[in-house]
Amino acid sequence: MSLNLNSIFLILLLSIIYIKPIKAQDDDYTWWNIKHNWDGVSSWTSMLKVFPAYFGPNALPVPELRTGLIEDQFRIEFRPEIHHSTGDLTVNLFTSFIAPIGKRASFEVFLVPSEYFKMDTLTRDDRFTRKEKPEGYAGGDFWFGTNIQLIKNRNFPDLLFSAYFKTASGTNLVNARYTDSPAYFVLLNAGKDLTLYKSLKARIYANIGTYIWQMYINQNNQNQDDALQYGIGIKHYTSKFFVKTDLTGYFGYLNLGDRPLVFRLQTGLFLSKVDIAFRYQIGLNDYDYQSFALSYTYKFGKPLD
Repeated sequence: MSLNLNSIFLILLLSIIYIKPIKAQDDDYTWWNIKHNWDGVSSWTSMLKVFPAYFGPNALPVPELRTGLIEDQFRIEFRPEIHHSTGDLTVNLFTSFIAPIGKRASFEVFLVPSEYFKMDTLTRDDRFTRKEKPEGYAGGDFWFGTNIQLIKNRNFPDLLFSAYFKTASGTNLVNARYTDSPAYFVLLNAGKDLTLYKSLKARIYANIGTYIWQMYINQNNQNQDDALQYGIGIKHYTSKFFVKTDLTGYFGYLNLGDRPLVFRLQTGLFLSKVDIAFRYQIGLNDYDYQSFALSYTYKFGKPLD
């Protein structure tokens, strides 16, 4: 099984690194001006619909549903991913680094350093993207955040506070891959363990909070969207393996493609120095992607008590 997982990981990683680059296209937007009846005065960005339903799969991601506990070791994750929708195919590498800070906090940074994408013309036009040939590469946004353990190991469920921020570092706005604008989310996570049978345990967890991102002044005269973030999940696990299912999303107040809801299924193995997991995600609303990923998480440092 380990050999097969390694083979899949290498194939996906090499597919990201060695895809032949697309030749640069001339910035002639005459076709776009005619297609979208541009008035020649207003900024083209005013046409963009800066919502998860009209951008690439990594632009405004639904936050990970945390189980209410901080990580007890340093962790580095590499996760090749494939996202597929009716008109958009995206292949990328997700990376993350988590560092515990004492016993009550942790710090995380995550980034999609590069993605390859290919859209059809219907999706291109629906998203008002500017390149006539909607295919190429993009660099992702840099996210960073802090998690603080509020309550742990009491009769009351464990409580974890999370605050994450996105920089405007993503590229390829002209193809609606990343928003080139800041965002943040603030969450309260809760979780509780249940013993099912001897070594088999279950953990029920949920979160609630807010997700806010900046937009360009558009037809609705809005420059910010505020959303309610929510989620619930359950994790079955032993000391060797786990199965995790989540239902999570956020609920924007404009209702113009800003209410993504996703279902996630993850299963994997706990090894001595690495956790290996397969991940499947499907969008149920305002996120028209099915996603497949293979996660390698390397652990180091002495575990916290």
